[in-house]
Amino acid sequence: MEPLFKSKPETCPGIRKFVRPVPRYFKCPNCGGNVEIWSDEDVGICDTCNKESGRPEKEQSCLDWCEYADKCREIIKSMKHQ
Repeated sequence: MEPLFKSKPETCPGIRKFVRPVPRYFKCPNCGGNVEIWSDEDVGICDTCNKESGRPEKEQSCLDWCEYADKCREIIKSMKHQ
């Protein structure tokens, strides 16, 4: 079976979390409700109080340091506009 997303030689496997995002849930600092933030986003909206909230800690990704980050950003951008 063929994988849904293949890394290109000029990109790393770390791009998957941006191309095939997954949700994570954090506790809302305002009310304690759930804030859903997808792996390709930095903020989400609380399902209880509707306040916008960011991740408790910024997660460093390969886009912060990799020599191919600009190429990956272009791939991510093109995938979001499909």
